[in-house]
Amino acid sequence: MAHQAESGELIGGRYRLVLGSGHRWRARDEDSGTDVSLEWTRLPSAQEAAEYATRFDRERTERERRQTAALRACPNLVFVDDVVAADDVLWSATRLVEGRTLAEDVSTYGPLATETVRPVATDLLKALAAAHGAGITHGALSPATVRLAGDGEALLTGFGAPADEQAYRAPERNHEQQALAPGDLFSLGTTLHFALKGAPPSSPGFAAGDAGELGPLIARLRATDPAQRPTAPEALALLEPPAAPVTQVTPPQPSQAPDDPSPFRMAAVVGAVLAIGVLLALIIGVGQQESSTGSSAESSTETTDTTTKSTYTRDKTTDTDEDETSYPEEPTRTADPTEEAFQAVPKGSCLPIYQTGNGNRWNRSVPPDTVPCNSDYAGVFKVISTTLSRDQCYSASSDYVPWSYTGSSGETATLCLDRVWVPRYCILAEKDDSDRMSIGTNTAVDCYATSIPSSYNTILVVSSVEENPSTSCSQSSSDPNTYWSMLADEGSSRVCFTYPT
Repeated sequence: MAHQAESGELIGGRYRLVLGSGHRWRARDEDSGTDVSLEWTRLPSAQEAAEYATRFDRERTERERRQTAALRACPNLVFVDDVVAADDVLWSATRLVEGRTLAEDVSTYGPLATETVRPVATDLLKALAAAHGAGITHGALSPATVRLAGDGEALLTGFGAPADEQAYRAPERNHEQQALAPGDLFSLGTTLHFALKGAPPSSPGFAAGDAGELGPLIARLRATDPAQRPTAPEALALLEPPAAPVTQVTPPQPSQAPDDPSPFRMAAVVGAVLAIGVLLALIIGVGQQESSTGSSAESSTETTDTTTKSTYTRDKTTDTDEDETSYPEEPTRTADPTEEAFQAVPKGSCLPIYQTGNGNRWNRSVPPDTVPCNSDYAGVFKVISTTLSRDQCYSASSDYVPWSYTGSSGETATLCLDRVWVPRYCILAEKDDSDRMSIGTNTAVDCYATSIPSSYNTILVVSSVEENPSTSCSQSSSDPNTYWSMLADEGSSRVCFTYPT
């Protein structure tokens, strides 16, 4: 029998349900006044639920110490902050997290591309490395505990859940109750297989080719023997491309020193050089003096020239103990890492960025690492030009948007960007009384966000990107959805939008 929860219901005398359905809700913590995420799980009995809540409270101090250490190492962890037992239902409260679970995403839209799963795997391995390093194991990792945030990050939730899915349980868990770190790695390998193929593998040790490029890593994570599985840091090293080889340069060997080296030998050489310099200066001076007696006009010209040069060179008629030339010092320029990051972005590359909907503010202040242009992110923008000014970018195409930064040098770097439209992700829009939509073409937002910027009043999902601009957005004559669309890519494609389901 499904648990029936209703908006406005007070859970444990503290958490007021605000918005949600099924197992997951947004709630208001009446004690702190902040919004939190609540999820419920049904246990075999009310007694087990009560015992779990009691044990959770008893271990709170030590658990929070470890969780704080893990979060310092990686922010992609979402820990349970409180639990409430209500009959045989156990409610778990965490910090507010929005976004689809990996299970929901794959079930709704199908398996993900390798380019999309790779950064998800990276985020999850970093999260497990931080948790295991702090002495925390998950014990219930599955697609349902992986949350895909609107900015493309993967968050690991569900720590300490009282039950887990059998298909993702490590084989040794059938014989022991305690969750250990190698079991988490097995569960992660199975979860990654689900992301790529839409289902967990039928048995441990499946063929590595089943999961494409990530197959070898997944096969190692799912090794039947826990001792053969890599640790999270080891798996992360296998996943990330190797660093560029470092060329070792052997410094030249110093020449053989004489049998009786003397600290004054160098001074003698320097003195000889100075003596030669002084001698040359005297010869040149005599030559100029002789030349000056030849012609008064020539003497006048030479005097003017000497006066001009005296600003930058020493007067050789005085102080002959040094032979150094003094030049005006160049002003020291303070390094500006943000300016350097803008200047380093190459034309034709793609950036995982988007505007937040608060004015023209981007979700990043510094350009992030580039990604493949076919990456499955909420926002992907292709760099059309790095030389056009803001006005030139706007004028080049109505599809383009500039991202500029004025650095400490006083120069403005501008990236002229064109959005790469990705289905399944959501954008902000403003709907008027006539049902017309103004699309926030540069924005991205969580499809299930409960609050949006004041400049907009609704959320739309990109249902499809049609290469033929004359193609209808509707899937069939019986399709009940309402669609809005716009032309993109200089009018060569049509982007279709509808309400999120």
